[in-house]
Amino acid sequence: MAFKSKSVKRFSVRNFLAAILHPFMSSPTDAPGVFTPAGKPSHIDVGLWHSLLFTSELSAQCKLERMVYGKCTIEFEHEFLLLHFRHPTQHHAVAILTLERTCAENTTGSSRSAGQAVIVSPSVSSITAKDTITPTTSSSFTIDSYVTQEFGPHKYLFELDFPASARPSAMQVSILLCVLSKHSSMYELLQYQCYWYAYTVWEALKKLFPEHVERPLNEGRSRFKGQPIKKAESVNTVCEQYRAEWARFEEAVGERRRAKEEEERRVILAEGRAQRQPEVDDERRQREEAERKANEAEKRADEERRQREEAEAELNRMRARMAELERRAA
Repeated sequence: MAFKSKSVKRFSVRNFLAAILHPFMSSPTDAPGVFTPAGKPSHIDVGLWHSLLFTSELSAQCKLERMVYGKCTIEFEHEFLLLHFRHPTQHHAVAILTLERTCAENTTGSSRSAGQAVIVSPSVSSITAKDTITPTTSSSFTIDSYVTQEFGPHKYLFELDFPASARPSAMQVSILLCVLSKHSSMYELLQYQCYWYAYTVWEALKKLFPEHVERPLNEGRSRFKGQPIKKAESVNTVCEQYRAEWARFEEAVGERRRAKEEEERRVILAEGRAQRQPEVDDERRQREEAERKANEAEKRADEERRQREEAEAELNRMRARMAELERRAA
């Protein structure tokens, strides 16, 4: 595979216009965790990020359209990813988040310093990994200047684009990241370091969402001072675990949707009954009035029949007396 000796910057009318118009476009405020207002970027634990996406459907529906594989070019050659998410309704808006594995902070310095200490001294015991995702703010004029400020001198090794019809959602990405953290919660030099994390996220997303275009830019992935770094081979296992977790997630979402639909149906029926209650009451009154009139008509008919029967009986008695009188007279 041929690599280019240095990072390539391609001219694009769309990118040029985006750079010009960026300062005049307000960042969306309805997708927390993906789009962040101006201010200092906040490093978010991937598990916390997954929970944060549940607070907004729009956040969960943001689509990953591009990934960039980054590598620091000095000191310990830390590796990280840039994730480009597009807003589901405000289609001009794209958020870029950084993703990396470092170590839990210790008393000697920052989390990256702790991870670098592990690389320098293999005898250092395993320490807790710190997998974080960082939404960049709308105040960052260019992502490259932000990455330089955050990571120092760096280069980009690969770019990966997903077509609009096959982009992972932020929720799908968050579930994959939770699976990785669960798969290995410790930072280990010979298996589960930043090289393993960036490589496994990258390759797992390629495997799970095969409709993509990958472009190599520079050499050096999973290497330190030109030498390959040993890491665990976890892509297939992680993909299997992701599929199981995603199936459980979809089942839970389906149950919540069905419960919500049933509740809405009950509310509609109750509201329908409430709206029809005057009509129902009027129908009942009309029915009761009709039954009352029918009963009164039946009573009158009974009374008239009784009177006719009494009149006929009296007439028959009179006929009988007259017949008796005629018989005696004869």
